[in-house]
Amino acid sequence: MTGPESNSAFQVQADVRGPWRRYLDALAPLRPSLHRYCCRLTGNVWDGEDLMQDALLRVFSLLGKIDADLENPRAYFVRTATHLWIDQQRRGARDRAWRSGVPDDATSASAEQSVELHQAANALLTRLPPRERAAVLMREVLDLSAKESAAVLQMTEGAVKAALHRGRERLQESHDTDDRPVPSPALVDRFLAALSANDMETMREICVADLSVELGGGARIDDFETSRTFFGHAHMVFPPEYAEMARAMGFGTNPHWRAVDYRGERIVIGFRTLDGVEGLNEVHRIDELDGKIARIRCYCFSPDTLAMVAEDLGVPALRRPYRSP
Repeated sequence: MTGPESNSAFQVQADVRGPWRRYLDALAPLRPSLHRYCCRLTGNVWDGEDLMQDALLRVFSLLGKIDADLENPRAYFVRTATHLWIDQQRRGARDRAWRSGVPDDATSASAEQSVELHQAANALLTRLPPRERAAVLMREVLDLSAKESAAVLQMTEGAVKAALHRGRERLQESHDTDDRPVPSPALVDRFLAALSANDMETMREICVADLSVELGGGARIDDFETSRTFFGHAHMVFPPEYAEMARAMGFGTNPHWRAVDYRGERIVIGFRTLDGVEGLNEVHRIDELDGKIARIRCYCFSPDTLAMVAEDLGVPALRRPYRSP
């Protein structure tokens, strides 16, 4: 056979799956502090979780490219996440400048070609420039010394101390900067009703055919028919003889859901009971397109995000794993 069908690139999938899972498991002890760093860096829990997942993928992909031994996973991860975030801010600034018709001198070709972190400061829309925010967070969230922060940010120790001093002077209460369009409450409530009743006919009516379902830390599905499995798993409960397995997976019983308004957005939160405790098990956020659901983002393998949301809502959170077993 010739042509694209004969390409063997994806035959590595079985070989990659094991190392990916071992990589996630090995990083688990570092995840809470790294998650806090990403959330503080981006300014909100949703963008922080997205940055966390992007950085996990980027670092894993780089492991196959770099010959040198990497001895400090936390420092390397923080550096990667910081670069990704600053690049996102710079792209966002260019996009806004293009849409508004205002020249963006801060994102000229010379700045774009530079690898220095301070080149991206003009693209930041929050109160602290990137170096100052990163320096403050590395000290207050990760408890890194000025010397350790300098190594991560590839700056001099003196520059880090100066950035930390300026950042602390100007630091004020952070505000969420997530300006994404929020779905209509009526559509969220219809989704809640269909999910609770496992009503696939209604779910089909309110979702686009090429529905995208993203599980933070898990799989991604790109059509409604395949998504039926996802909706079905939401109701799945292990039989009593598999109770130990369910407990190891953080997979409780009595699944049920409700809608809440959280930080200006209506979301659906799911609960289960594990070891006699009812707690937050998952969060569903939806993106609306022409009155229908175009994307569902389910945070079920994002225990640090679940813990933050649960704390804000004043409910317990089940300790979910970081990945699908």
